[in-house]
Amino acid sequence: MTQPPDPAPTRILAAYQALVDAGELRPDDDQRAAAARLDRLAAALADYPPVPSAAVHVRRWRLAALFNWAGKDARPPRGVYLWGGVGRGKSMLMDLFFAHAPLRAKRRVHFHAFMLDVHEAMHAFRNMSPSEKIAYGAAAGQHDPIVPVARQIALSASLLCFDELHVSDVADAGILGRLFAALVERGVIVVATSNRPPGDLYKDGLNRSIILPFIALIEREWDVLGLNG
Repeated sequence: MTQPPDPAPTRILAAYQALVDAGELRPDDDQRAAAARLDRLAAALADYPPVPSAAVHVRRWRLAALFNWAGKDARPPRGVYLWGGVGRGKSMLMDLFFAHAPLRAKRRVHFHAFMLDVHEAMHAFRNMSPSEKIAYGAAAGQHDPIVPVARQIALSASLLCFDELHVSDVADAGILGRLFAALVERGVIVVATSNRPPGDLYKDGLNRSIILPFIALIEREWDVLGLNG
């Protein structure tokens, strides 16, 4: 079977500048800085390990692949959390990044839709027989679905791009820290846009302390960029 051509070289900052030069965008220092940061991330992904092609132990595979990545023991590139008000160019920057990110195994999805998929997968896992759990890559007696579901997500994509990361559901707030810790541990890179800074996620939500591990993960693992105007 003929393989698809390699993705185009990263040119995010150049593409952004072309839009400014054409008069389609007004010059904006925050947008330009974000485009430059996304360009660096895309460049770092040029030889990033892809997802495995067969059903292997994904954590061991990623650890081995990352050890050999670029010929040295290197940490995965940091993700990016891009926040700002409506109309600040977040979607435009995500469009440019996703189009130029040099990975085949990448997925762009609205965050709410992603979490619906996660809850559906967790529900399905809880109803699996022991043999089905083994086929899914989990232990026969595994009850907690979060790590097995994260493993399957990591098998399908090395890069996840989320539009409109927003948390209003206590069920989401309660699992985000563990879910994304499992994804980061497996080498998944995340780029997300949001209307809020990380510290304001699920603000005034019921039992808000349950989301604090996720906020801490964002601030520890991803670069937070504000488009403040």
